[in-house]
Amino acid sequence: MKAIYLSVLLLFCASLFAQNSIQYVKDTHLNFKIEETKGVDFKPFTNSNFGLENGVYWFKINSQTNNEGVIHIPSAHVNDIKLFSASKKQIEEISYTRYPSFRLDEFEEFPIYLYVNFEKEAYFPLQITSEENFAKANQQSLFKIGAYYGFAIMVIIINLMCFFLFDEKVFLYYSAVLTTITLSFFYSDGLFRLMGYDNTFTNMYLEPLLHLSVALFAAHFATKFLKLDDLMPKLKWLTAALISTSVISFSSYWVTENWLFAAIGNTFIWVVLVNYLIAGATLFRQKVYARFYVVAYSLLLILIFDYYVLTGFGITFLGVSAFHLKTAGILEMLVLTYAIMYRMRTLKEENELMQIEMRLYLKRIELLRSPDNIQMVDDLYLENLVNLHDLSNLETKILQFISKGKDNAKIALKLNISEKEVEKITKALYKKLDISEHIQEDQRMIDEQPDYVYN
Repeated sequence: MKAIYLSVLLLFCASLFAQNSIQYVKDTHLNFKIEETKGVDFKPFTNSNFGLENGVYWFKINSQTNNEGVIHIPSAHVNDIKLFSASKKQIEEISYTRYPSFRLDEFEEFPIYLYVNFEKEAYFPLQITSEENFAKANQQSLFKIGAYYGFAIMVIIINLMCFFLFDEKVFLYYSAVLTTITLSFFYSDGLFRLMGYDNTFTNMYLEPLLHLSVALFAAHFATKFLKLDDLMPKLKWLTAALISTSVISFSSYWVTENWLFAAIGNTFIWVVLVNYLIAGATLFRQKVYARFYVVAYSLLLILIFDYYVLTGFGITFLGVSAFHLKTAGILEMLVLTYAIMYRMRTLKEENELMQIEMRLYLKRIELLRSPDNIQMVDDLYLENLVNLHDLSNLETKILQFISKGKDNAKIALKLNISEKEVEKITKALYKKLDISEHIQEDQRMIDEQPDYVYN
């Protein structure tokens, strides 16, 4: 029992020491100078996220177990940072790293001071570790992100190949979504900084522009994938309003440099994505591929909300990391790539069913126009349809081929157009001729017949 109490006491003392070993002060009036550290009221650093309270902060690191090590700040939003030794000399930053890092030698005296100007949210995940552990962790991290980007690029290439092979634009739209998401992760992983693109544009403008691109491409992809142009035509206007509001918010951030506007912009972008998730949920029972869409995006959007939205407001909820996001992203890629293939097959089957119903409808018209079973001139029964529905020459030819039972491949070959174009025109003809309504009318007539007719 004494051993347990002693362990608890040691842990408590260790936590107190950890809290007191790093202290901070916010330089609200920008009057703090490294030469004037005495008498400054530093507070214990207990929370790494100050949220919207961005600005200039000074951190005082009093001591550590092993002087030789690395100070590391794994955040792409921390750019303006300086480290000063106990003798008030500036310590050079380690070059060619993804995030700001500083090396301490074994003779370094404490306390040392960190100057940080938080231009975005005041999130400061400060880490002090040995050089060996830093190198090991960095190597493991690079391996993980390399595996993710390799997989993401492979999926993008596969979708582009499917676009060219099957002439299905949804593959192209999804490739655009994946590309913008991958570039967003590329930024948050500090890879632009590693490549030397550490300037005002990348620090201030790039991330909001990437987030806007994700919203635009994701909305367009969802619209085409779920066929929302026909089912929910007003949704695009809501999306336009939300994205416009987000653009205004980001523009306000660029002008005022107030992170609150950027946080609001990210929130509206998330709302755009959620709207399409809700749209998919409303089609959950009707369309199988809508179920794939909902399953693929549900977890990812929850994690995005915590990582991009809540953190921007200084709220820590699930503690989501970039690794969690990428894991969910890989699952989303696998599910949606399969879902697009499944959707393509389903739409092909629906198109074939439309053609069957159109042939039945045309056959019925033919029989009605020849009650005495007199042989009619080929395609004569199509004349009324052409005149009544103002069919184009191409639509008329496709209708003729459909009436003769030709499949899409043969129709496309005969007319020198793509199968995709045949499917598109078939769908348009199906709507123009009100085939669905006629089929339902025939079914109602059958249902209304007295039982003795069939006895």
